[in-house]
Amino acid sequence: MKLGIFTIFPGRRGTSLLLAVLLAFAAGEARAYSFLDQAYGTVELGIQPRVRAMGGAGSTVAMGSYSLVDNPAMLVDITGDRVDVDGYLARTTEDRLVPVYDTFDAVVTENAIAVNESTYGTLQGGLVVDLAAPVVLSAGVFNRYDPRYDYFDEIRAQDTSDALEAVQTITTEGIIRSATVGAALPIAGGHGAGIALNYYWGDLHNRSAIVPNDNTDPADVEVLDRSLEGFSVTLGGVVTVSERIRVGLAFETKPAMSDDYTVYQNGSVIDDGSGDLNLPLRVQGGFTYHPRNTLRTTFAADLVYMNWSDVEDDLAGDVELRDTWQGRFGLEHVFYNDLSGRLGFRYGNSYAMENADVATLT
Repeated sequence: MKLGIFTIFPGRRGTSLLLAVLLAFAAGEARAYSFLDQAYGTVELGIQPRVRAMGGAGSTVAMGSYSLVDNPAMLVDITGDRVDVDGYLARTTEDRLVPVYDTFDAVVTENAIAVNESTYGTLQGGLVVDLAAPVVLSAGVFNRYDPRYDYFDEIRAQDTSDALEAVQTITTEGIIRSATVGAALPIAGGHGAGIALNYYWGDLHNRSAIVPNDNTDPADVEVLDRSLEGFSVTLGGVVTVSERIRVGLAFETKPAMSDDYTVYQNGSVIDDGSGDLNLPLRVQGGFTYHPRNTLRTTFAADLVYMNWSDVEDDLAGDVELRDTWQGRFGLEHVFYNDLSGRLGFRYGNSYAMENADVATLT
């Protein structure tokens, strides 16, 4: 469950104080959606609350500074200076149940052996400057890959005693963000082109511990600390096919990052070094359609491809990940009193597991 808050502060160029406050709040943390995203995080796209409610289909929807993430060409739809602030709260619940049998192999009840319940919040956003010239400039700080995860698991005997043998906990902290600057150029006919430079950084901390229940054996604790930083470039374009149809396409190069890491085993350093981490490139395309309604209606659809199979991680070695395709669909209907109703759906496969898919309804 997520609660989104969207605030816009339009005005003149005297927005440095608001931007400073924004950048301070943008340090808020978030968490991964599931264990599947723990390794590199959940990919954050369509992060403006309006577009979140439309399934994240944002490649041809004006999002202010958030367009830097999906398609910087959509900055051409912004008029006037503005500061965007996005905040949301989320409650994640992940329980794993197993049946409990009696001595006759009959199911007595179900027992929760694993629990992940977390409440969290975050803020992010940026600034748009509408110059007197046709160029529109923008900058912001955004959450990009979200690996945070808390997990508790009971390891129980496989016989009918169901005895508790050990407890496992996993905690992943930190998030990969980007400080992004970009510009867009309007082209006659409602078209536009844009470019963004993304500076990625993040300090990740992963701790995994197995504690025996009988206390006769010591706990087994593994800790991995990673400090990442690097760059990518995003190119985007938007074409107005007609007064009712618009098409957009964006391409982001691989975020190429340096990685300084330290691995601990039961409190002792067993590996301390540096390497490279190259995350997948992204191709995102979509369209918006405005039907001939009396009331304003927008239908948006996106398709996002990321080549996770080409991820290069010197620390992990040869990682076997799957390329992902994700479809995003959204509908917005604006009533007479300017109250908007929005519906969204997205569906895609997981980069970590072949038989796992992700579906979200908003």
